[in-house]
Amino acid sequence: MKYVIVSMFALLVWMPKVMRAQVIVKTGYISSSSYKDENGQQTGGKGDLKFVEGSVNIPVSQKLNERKQPTIWVVSAGGGYTSMNNQNLQSYIDTDQTINLQLGVTNIRPISKKWMLLTTVGVGVYTASDIRMKNVLGQGGVVFIRQFKPNLSLGAGLAINNTFGYPMIFPAIYFDWSTEGRYQIKVSMMNAMELSAGMNLNKYLKISLVAEMNGALALVEREGRDAMFSQQYIIVGLQLELNLSSSFAITATGGLSCNQIVYYTTRTLKTFFEDMSRDTDPYFKPAVYVSMGMKYKF
Repeated sequence: MKYVIVSMFALLVWMPKVMRAQVIVKTGYISSSSYKDENGQQTGGKGDLKFVEGSVNIPVSQKLNERKQPTIWVVSAGGGYTSMNNQNLQSYIDTDQTINLQLGVTNIRPISKKWMLLTTVGVGVYTASDIRMKNVLGQGGVVFIRQFKPNLSLGAGLAINNTFGYPMIFPAIYFDWSTEGRYQIKVSMMNAMELSAGMNLNKYLKISLVAEMNGALALVEREGRDAMFSQQYIIVGLQLELNLSSSFAITATGGLSCNQIVYYTTRTLKTFFEDMSRDTDPYFKPAVYVSMGMKYKF
């Protein structure tokens, strides 16, 4: 649950070095694997997962100061649909799909030669079926970012959302580092967490070892109480990226879903702290992961 809370803020974060509008679409599949409860015991159930997700980021205003530092206003929208095919898990998981939609506005401006201020505000819908006011979350944040080098930025601040029915403040962390050339390394904590180490085979094709964290959220009613269905997974694999032009690229990834955590929690402050102190969450065992995606800049 710690990741889901942070990711709702991070979905709206965008660095100023990305000056063009961008559309990203991805679809993927995690194969069937067995499900263990919070005590690590087999439940006799199993399940697989299919998803499709997309996002668009549009800079609506960009201005440079005398130091050539940009002030940018960005409108972001994103969405995702997850379908789960679970077997013999009715007593553990009775949610078979999630629908997530987000819309936000982000402003990034320089406050000194090395420091930037990022502010963001947005709203999201997190549901398993019908859309009600209880499925709507507001979120926002303020992050101070220090640019140590053109390719290295680190920041920290505060994020706020109403996941538990009223506004709560959480720490927000920003980190972005990458290298250029034939061999490339990238570490990012903008949209969840992404790690990659790759090599350009030629001007069109790139191969990378990637690791990323992703997930979905649904605010549901369970046993007459407001609850949160959380799904989080870590992917490790090989990715091929085909750059058809400077604006359009296609990606294909194959690997493993190493840790797919799936569980319910009551939307109360007491349950939040209980879950934070829990050593083990219910999870699906490692499974095969494949995905296809496209990126378009304009």
